[in-house]
Amino acid sequence: MAKSMPETNVTPLQKPSVAAAAAPTVPPVETEKTTETPIPGPAARDPAARKQRLKEKRAAERARLQKARVARGLRPVPDPTPDQASPPATPSAAPAAPTLPKPDRDTFAAGPVAVPTATQRRLFSRITVLSFVLCVILPILASAAYFAFLAVDRYAVEIKFAIRSPSGTTSSDLLGLVSGTANSNSTVADSWMVVEYLESREFLEALSRQVDLKDLYAAPRGDILTQLPVDATTEDMVDFLPSVVSASFESATQIITVETQAFTPDGATRMAQVVLEASSTLINAVSEKARQDTVRLAEQEVIRAEEALRAQRAAIATFRETEQKIDPTASVATQEGVLAQLQNRLASTRTELSSLREFLAPEAPSVRVLQSQIDSLERQIDAERARLGIGNGEAKATPGTGTSVTDSLNRSVTLYEALKVDLDFRERAYLSALSSLEAARIEADRQQRYVATFVTPSQPQSARYPQVTLSMILIGTVAFLIWGVLAMFLHILREHLT
Repeated sequence: MAKSMPETNVTPLQKPSVAAAAAPTVPPVETEKTTETPIPGPAARDPAARKQRLKEKRAAERARLQKARVARGLRPVPDPTPDQASPPATPSAAPAAPTLPKPDRDTFAAGPVAVPTATQRRLFSRITVLSFVLCVILPILASAAYFAFLAVDRYAVEIKFAIRSPSGTTSSDLLGLVSGTANSNSTVADSWMVVEYLESREFLEALSRQVDLKDLYAAPRGDILTQLPVDATTEDMVDFLPSVVSASFESATQIITVETQAFTPDGATRMAQVVLEASSTLINAVSEKARQDTVRLAEQEVIRAEEALRAQRAAIATFRETEQKIDPTASVATQEGVLAQLQNRLASTRTELSSLREFLAPEAPSVRVLQSQIDSLERQIDAERARLGIGNGEAKATPGTGTSVTDSLNRSVTLYEALKVDLDFRERAYLSALSSLEAARIEADRQQRYVATFVTPSQPQSARYPQVTLSMILIGTVAFLIWGVLAMFLHILREHLT
């Protein structure tokens, strides 16, 4: 075919050979630049001579490339066929830029790469297919067989309630406004406590007193994945409980949602009723305990103040029995009145005696009578003053009365006033304790907690579980993801091995 074409002038590197085009890309090899020296004379215008020189140049270039590949440890490029060695030239083709030979397909810029053999490729392909069957196909088939032949319908009842307080207080701090949760005075802690209680052993014991769990969930009811073992222990029941009683709490709305499951509609409804009763009992018990703790301190303070007041009143009663005075302060007032009257009489008598002495002799009977009255009044005044206190004088008995300082009315008044002050203090402390107790009771009532149910248990009409479509999609997705991770690991392993 090449000989039948008309011979035309072509450039030396107009079109690379097929072998050079099929060779993989390799880094360029630094070579000396050669230029074609034009041959003067008629040979430069001879097409046959020009074609021969082009062939010789291409052969030299191929030999140089082969030598460079062998020096770098690569396989030699096979020589082109006669048809590929001299491709036909297009008469109107323009001179093209030199094209570098493509490197070998088994090499990279970093060096040669070992290619897996056909046996290795078949082995890894079979492993990939087998892993897909084991990780994806078999789980999906097993799940489909379970839902088709073994799965038993389960009925579900949903209840919703919230923990509320009569005070209706909400969070007022910045953290509560941002996070959507209330402060320590709110009911969030009580709500989380209910959620945790419904998964505890204490709730299981309260539930077992009203419902026979083995009768509801043990064989022959249910299937191999959802039934309760006949010989289940208490710990097994605690582990089984979350699968039939699931509770969740939403902090934004502070609503508790509880879902109960059973193999019969009556069983699911009964479980929901027991859950609601147990939650109410728990909240009431916790609220009552908090109320008692709040009031207990105030009650203890009232009891202490009452005992102190009773003791002080007993001390005053003992004083009155000992001193034989109900109110010494009133006796002092009376005594001061008597002393004032005696002093007035003494002053008037002395005035009368002074008048008589101007006209009568000292031995006159009238003068002597008045003098006797003055002496009596002075003694009486001294006696009354002694009863009130002797001032800076020495302790001695009052003439005519035998009253000593220790029996003075001043001492009685001092003791009584001290007792009276203590009594007033005890009475005020007792009244304050009563006020604190009443305030504590009001605060305890204000912080009372109760269960506000707005979605009550109702008997279901149809089974909600199992959800076959959703379960199959989830199983298939998870299985495929697991297989993808495993397949990626196998391919990485193959790259390292080869």
